[in-house]
Amino acid sequence: MNEINILLEKIKLIIKYNANFFENENTNFNIFHVCGVNHYENTHSSIIAEFFKTDGTHGFKEKFLKAFLDVLLSEKIIDNNFNFSFSNVKVKTEFIINNGRIDIIITNTEKQAIIIENKIYAEDQFKQLKRYSDYGKQEFKQNFILLYLTLFGDEASEQSRQNVEYKQISYNHIVIEWLERCVEISARNAVVRETLIQYINYIKKLTGQDMKTRSNNELIEFLSKKENIQAALLIGQNINAVINNIVNNIFIPQLTNLCNELNLINMSSECDWFNESWAGFQIKNPNWKYFKIALEFEAKGLRNCIIGFNHIDIKERNDITFNELKNLMKRNNTNWAWNDFPVYQSWNNDAIIAILNGEMAEIFKTEIKKLLDITNNLTM
Repeated sequence: MNEINILLEKIKLIIKYNANFFENENTNFNIFHVCGVNHYENTHSSIIAEFFKTDGTHGFKEKFLKAFLDVLLSEKIIDNNFNFSFSNVKVKTEFIINNGRIDIIITNTEKQAIIIENKIYAEDQFKQLKRYSDYGKQEFKQNFILLYLTLFGDEASEQSRQNVEYKQISYNHIVIEWLERCVEISARNAVVRETLIQYINYIKKLTGQDMKTRSNNELIEFLSKKENIQAALLIGQNINAVINNIVNNIFIPQLTNLCNELNLINMSSECDWFNESWAGFQIKNPNWKYFKIALEFEAKGLRNCIIGFNHIDIKERNDITFNELKNLMKRNNTNWAWNDFPVYQSWNNDAIIAILNGEMAEIFKTEIKKLLDITNNLTM
């Protein structure tokens, strides 16, 4: 046990040092993270396309697009024979063709084109690159390039790429290198420069290059050392039990307190939150006959939290009110009307910390009060 205590003290020092670094460097705030850009290809395509536009709001005309082509040239993705003209450049996203939508297409008056298929996590559609290549040949003869953009420069699926000439490019290398050149170009325009830097940092987070990822790697290396591994493994073996203990013995009492404050009854009971299906929290309003408020995890392991209304007894239903509840909530089935929980949908490390500092209880209170407010005039 002494070895574990020593290890935990060392880990605390590492976490404290890195926390101070992140705070001093202002690395936590990122507008792209705040807006929930995440894995949505269409959103990333719109951001990238805006920087490509020679008439874009960034005001740097063709300089950003030229920088992109320079990167492709320097990385030998294109050769000197592809002399793309900047005459009347048009950049479009979600461009509709007969048998699909091209994520980004860049064209000019010289009948040249750059076609980009942007993949974050989605799978290739059937013969997707083949269809885009056929379109390129039909419209631009040999004067086009087909780029397949993924986080790490992966190949397209075999069925999509078969007999297709295309080039792989990546967010973690090509896009970041291009955006860094754009930062240099826009150095005197603070708004554009800082937006580019924010987007670079966000891509680094998506691709595991951000400072927090490096900090985690540092911690992993530390725990992997021979003198630390036994204690680290023992902690790892008990982590689920620790989280169960926090939810059962800290959060459920917090939930009871806020229910008492709102004149509700907490009917939640302790359970194994990692192994029980549809684990969740049940809250009763003593003035309601038919319904209760419920928060449940759709997947084992405290994942996919939902919040809404459920029947107290499915044999004693009030379908008139239930139909009204279904109209008020985004999702429903035979017995439930619910929304996805707005934050901490999966209870990872941040969610557990939110329990310990009381933030989770405040979030629950806010969401429960919203549900109470919308049912004021209903026969519940």
